[in-house]
Amino acid sequence: MKLNGVLPFYLVLLCISSTCIGQINNGDKLPQEVKWMYDEAQWGISHHYLAGGELDKAYYDIRSFEQWDYYTANFDVNAYADLVKKLGVGYVIFTITQNRGYLATTSKIYDLNSPPCPPKTPDCKNQEGTLRADYTPNRDLLGDLAMALSTKGVRVIAYLPSHMGDRWTGRQISPPAYPDWWINDFIGELSKKWGDTVAGWWFDGYWNISKVEQANDYPIATKIWNAVRSGNPNAIMALNTGLGSEVFTSPDKYSQYSAGEANELPPLPTVRASKGKGEKFTQYVGWSFLSELDPLFAGWGEVDRNLRFKDEDVANHTVKARENGGVSTWDVAINPNGKWPLAKIKQIQVIGNATGTTADTTYSSLQLVNDTDPEINYSGNWKYSEDRKTGAFEQDVHYTSKSGDSFSYSFEGTSIVFATSKADDQGDIELFLDNNSLGIFSTHDAYKRQVQEIIYENHNLASGRHTLKGVKRSGNFMLVDVLGIKN
Repeated sequence: MKLNGVLPFYLVLLCISSTCIGQINNGDKLPQEVKWMYDEAQWGISHHYLAGGELDKAYYDIRSFEQWDYYTANFDVNAYADLVKKLGVGYVIFTITQNRGYLATTSKIYDLNSPPCPPKTPDCKNQEGTLRADYTPNRDLLGDLAMALSTKGVRVIAYLPSHMGDRWTGRQISPPAYPDWWINDFIGELSKKWGDTVAGWWFDGYWNISKVEQANDYPIATKIWNAVRSGNPNAIMALNTGLGSEVFTSPDKYSQYSAGEANELPPLPTVRASKGKGEKFTQYVGWSFLSELDPLFAGWGEVDRNLRFKDEDVANHTVKARENGGVSTWDVAINPNGKWPLAKIKQIQVIGNATGTTADTTYSSLQLVNDTDPEINYSGNWKYSEDRKTGAFEQDVHYTSKSGDSFSYSFEGTSIVFATSKADDQGDIELFLDNNSLGIFSTHDAYKRQVQEIIYENHNLASGRHTLKGVKRSGNFMLVDVLGIKN
């Protein structure tokens, strides 16, 4: 970001002669509207925030309109935006949907074209008076999120398949279809609704038609381009052709940045801008996920998996990519309620510190303390559960079912964070700090387990020794997962 037309000091230090940060002097070949990705945002994150369906049980495995509507309605976009800003994130790619039905927004066009509820999905409901599934919640979550982030100077990119949902009927549709109602009407409807609050779009599934497109002057890409620009003439776009070297340039004549999908650390760029199929230069963007590998979804959106990279490794990769003119996007799996697992909050802020996009160290400086730490004292009838595959820190927890049982942890430091699961069989915990009650904290969730969620945090403790204590007050279970301290 330029301040009064002057580059920030940390960028000046990286500039030598006419070449700034390695081979990026060809950035002037890029379309003007995409230059913010490198010049201002620098790097970003994504979320596969998606409900499931009968096929593949995608991501959260939410097949109920009631549950999906509950989570989209209760997603605290202002708290989310505050956190993202504190972590130093420059932009967020957020999913509208991915093939299985439910949207993270409202849409009259989508409602008019939805299929009937798939068989064997009793919690799916049809729209009133129709045989079309009600896949749209009552809240425009993506729009509200984009508005909240815009007040923090963080841009939003909307994620959507380039084709109509290929699994929203409960069976695989192959090859997928690219009807005009999907592109012209649906995408156009969303673009006009959001305007310049949504800065760009990332379209999946373009590999299905890319070869035909190239031989026929890109008719589908042209329709998509016109649709996204109908509400924001400066919107940027990327079309994804799948894994491989071609995803780091443009497969069409419109995309201004690369889709960049990779299942490992993306290759480091050699230049900022490269010429694609349509002779247009595109900003290099590499995009991968931070969760451990999963046989079904690789690691995209996998909140039930722990981190696969060390904090410093992913941070160093982000810095090196930028030094070579590239932009990095990291997929961060979050809970259905919109809250982040603690270990993922820490890793993202480590990236922000390394890139200089935030000076805040609230989370990056935390020492994470697992529930197995010998300094944690468990009083009562506690049991240990390991290899949980739920996304708990280190995939283990201590738990008790008896009210009145407690845990306590004494530490030297100025910060304390307590994070644990929430679930429908859990209840209230009373927390004490240095023998003073902090009040009652709920660990109940109406439908789905939320993991590593911060229940209590205090970053303004006086230097010295402190003790945090938690007492089970209600619910079938109380869990201890992970603590964070700064000393």
